[in-house]
Amino acid sequence: MLMARDREYADLLADLEGKRVLIWTCNTCARLCGLGGSEAAGRLAERLRGDGVDVVGTAHTSASCLVPKVASGLDGVADHDIILSLTCDVGSTLAGEVSGSQVMNPVLTFGAGYADADMVPRLRSVVCSKVVQDESLEGAAVRAGVFPGPFV
Repeated sequence: MLMARDREYADLLADLEGKRVLIWTCNTCARLCGLGGSEAAGRLAERLRGDGVDVVGTAHTSASCLVPKVASGLDGVADHDIILSLTCDVGSTLAGEVSGSQVMNPVLTFGAGYADADMVPRLRSVVCSKVVQDESLEGAAVRAGVFPGPFV
């Protein structure tokens, strides 16, 4: 799945003010899109803490679209008010269902894609075995008015 941020860091910071935040991410698609993954989640947690947000921890899985992986990744996480999900819309929804927590997902999921030979994420739409769209994630994000890459 290809995805991009739907807001800038300053807007995210304002949305999290006064909340105890758990950052949740996926180490597959979100990481390959540059938006998530455990390293990006760690950098974001550090920056948010520096800006006064109570980040209680980070958690991740190899695939946020698989319920057993989500359950395992969220098992025993710190007490929190909200999960900040750096995943596709499916991963975000499953995090809420599995945990029973409120979830904020500042991510726009474009749909299926692939990484080309240079590992550049590309959005691809196929209808009746015919490619009808093939563009870079960056191009799709710019066209949609959103932001490719990590928050920090």
